[in-house]
Amino acid sequence: MKKIVFFMLCFMLFYLWMPQVSADSNYHAYENIEISSGQLLEDFTDDDYKTYYKQVTKRKFMGWKNYTVNKNIEASYITETKFSYYNDGYTAISYKYTLEETSTSKLALSASGSISIKTTSTKTAFKNNLDGALKLSADYTQTKTEKATYELEFDVDPGTQVDLYIYGEGKITNGVAARYFCWQRVQKGGYELFLVTTQYQRLEKKKI
Repeated sequence: MKKIVFFMLCFMLFYLWMPQVSADSNYHAYENIEISSGQLLEDFTDDDYKTYYKQVTKRKFMGWKNYTVNKNIEASYITETKFSYYNDGYTAISYKYTLEETSTSKLALSASGSISIKTTSTKTAFKNNLDGALKLSADYTQTKTEKATYELEFDVDPGTQVDLYIYGEGKITNGVAARYFCWQRVQKGGYELFLVTTQYQRLEKKKI
């Protein structure tokens, strides 16, 4: 009996020892991101966490309990400005630009607390099957890699500036979750999923 208790204690200590992590998600590096409502995971305050954690404190024998704070909120973003040119002359300038764009995934994840993320060559997912507990739709579980080359030709008129940037739209779902093992909470933190629904280049010309 003592051996069984010792084994269970060791096993629980292994699960309890989890480093605090904040996953590296590419959308945090965007030049700009705007959401229609709610808030991003990175904007959750300590008071927010205290409020949301109350929804996942009821213990269970094993597995995840999760609480969704924001579901499929609409987001628009600019990843980066690829090209910016100002014509301060008196005649129009013809310009050609070649852009090779690679999109590595439709789905980006972020986490806080002791929830962590695993990345392979084909997929990014939360560890310990949090994805399954969230019961994600097919859109959220599929990722793909795309590569395209664009040839652009345009005129930059006198006194105007032309900016070329990558613009996109997506949906964001976030919340908090806790994982239990033998009635003990072994993980707790926030999670966020950012699903890209569309992304394209936008060329803007404006008077300066």
